[in-house]
This record gives sequence, C-alpha cells and structure tokens, in this order.
Amino acid sequence: MLSIRSSMKSSAKAAITAMLATTLLAGGSAWAQQTMTLRIGQNIAVGTPLDLGVKRFAKLVEERSGGKIKVQDYPAGQLGNEQQMIEGMQIGTLDMAAITGSTYGNVLPQANVLGMLYAFRDPAHMRKALEGPVGDELADALLEKTGIHIISSSWYYGTRQLTSNKPVKTPADLEGMKLRVVPVPIFEAYWRAMGATPTPVDFKDLFTALQTHVVDAQENPLATMKGAGVHLVNKYLSLTDHLVSNVIVGMSDDLYGRLSPEQLDLIKTAVRDAGVYQDQLVLDSETELLAELKAGGMTVVQPDKAAFREKVKDVPNTFEGGLLADLYNKIQAVE
Repeated sequence: MLSIRSSMKSSAKAAITAMLATTLLAGGSAWAQQTMTLRIGQNIAVGTPLDLGVKRFAKLVEERSGGKIKVQDYPAGQLGNEQQMIEGMQIGTLDMAAITGSTYGNVLPQANVLGMLYAFRDPAHMRKALEGPVGDELADALLEKTGIHIISSSWYYGTRQLTSNKPVKTPADLEGMKLRVVPVPIFEAYWRAMGATPTPVDFKDLFTALQTHVVDAQENPLATMKGAGVHLVNKYLSLTDHLVSNVIVGMSDDLYGRLSPEQLDLIKTAVRDAGVYQDQLVLDSETELLAELKAGGMTVVQPDKAAFREKVKDVPNTFEGGLLADLYNKIQAVE
C-alpha cells in the first residue's frame, strides 16, 4: 500500500513539475516575443541632417533588435521645445531626445561651456574633447543633477554662422541689433559682450520673428537655417564660424533602468552609428548649402573673426564668476 501511495505521490510530483516547466517555458516564450516602443524627440525641421540622423537611429534599432524594439521619432518640436524635452526625460514621460548640447545649460551650469564661442576649433576637436574626460565630466554631472543619461554628446550639429538684415563684418556692426539666441544664459552673455541685443526666441517661431522684425538677425548652422527658411528673410550671411555646435542624445533614467544590458548596448551602438551617418550629412551639406545660398541671392560676408574672438576672450573668466573657466581651458588643451 505504501508502495502504491509512494508511486502516486511520485507521479503527481512529476506531473506538477512538468506543468510548471511548461508554464515557465510558455512565459519565457511570451516574454521573448514582447516588444518595446521608445519615443525620441528633436526640435529641428523634417529633412535636416539631425532629423535624418534620428530616423537612421530608429531604423537601426528596429533592424538589429529583430523588431523587438521600435523607435517612434517626433521631429520639429512635436513634443515641445528643447527645454520641455529635457523636463520630459527628467520625469520619464519622454524616453530620449536629440537636442543641442548648450540647451542643457538651463539645468546644468557646467553645460554652458558647450555654448562658449570659439571653444572648439573644428568638428574633430569637438568630438575628441567630448568623447574624452571633458565629456565624461559633463555626463556625470548631468546624471547626478537631472537623472538624464548621455548616450552620446558628440553628434556634430554644425558650425554656427550669423545671418542678418544688414552686413556684419565686425562686432561694431552688431551694436543695437536684435539677435535671436537660444534661450540659454551663456549665449545671452556672449552676444551681449559682442554688442548685440540678445533676444530669446524658440526655434519653431524663428521664421516669423525674423519676418515681423521681432529680431533682426539669428545664428545657426547652415542646414538648420536653410530648413527654417531663414534665407528668405535675412539676405546677409556672415561666416563667423563662432561655434562648433554639438547634439546630445540623452535618455531618461526610467528607460535606462528598464533596459537589459544587451538592449542598452544595442541602443548605444545604434546611436554611435547613426551619429557617424548624421555627421557626414552635415559636413556634406555645409559645402553644398553655401553655394546654394549664394546662388539664391544671399550676400556672403567674410568677417574679421579675430575681432570677434578678441571681443569675447574674457567671457570664460567672467561668466558666473569664472565657473566654467576650468572646463573651457580643459577643452582648449585637447590637441
């Protein structure tokens, strides 16, 4: 009898074990089939290199994950301006954003160094500085202050140039000129030092602000200004080369914590590869666009860049009591 009972118990145990194993396998299979959809925002017009770079990132992630991770991109400020996208990542309502690095100066004082005029000599210098200790320092500070993870800080946004409704050859030509600036403290400080009247205007309102003379001038990379139609309202382009501008691809802590190491590595690699693609688009477009803008009727001015540099040389030591002088000098030291 005991033998029969023992046999029955063994059979029941085996059946339960088999049932649990089947359930676990089914659950594992279901989990493996789950998909994740990420939202990424950016503030620049559709068809610009940044927009195309974000779309390439989305495509790479979906392809490399076998469709398990999908990326929904929202261009042209559909999710708000850059400051609102930063806030979205902070509270976890937005997964990722690709926005100009200097915008982070609103939430992290050290990030204002990214808006310091003539800080970077060229795109290669910017990339080397931000992929090294300077970039690590900024990433650590941003994570501690905001909870936002920097996935890349070295996408090349373009070299910023000045457009206006009258020729600008020297800083003296900026006196009294209402210049649209990114609403970031360092930009306002620099252009005020130049003699202009810095006027913050959100990018999506830039064309209207120029058209209605709310502002007289603006500064942006060539691809960005072309995408916004700036050339239709400003007829003078001054090649000041005043800022080699970067894009930070950031990620919310909420998403970061939900990703497996493998998923995170896949996304980081896709950001890197999409960045290489986007950077080349910008570099190619800068040469082509200069010729196109000339042919379209813009007057290209070769300004006295040495005079511009001289006018702002003391800003690193005076902005917020010299808070950024050390970081600025570290950038300058990068060979």
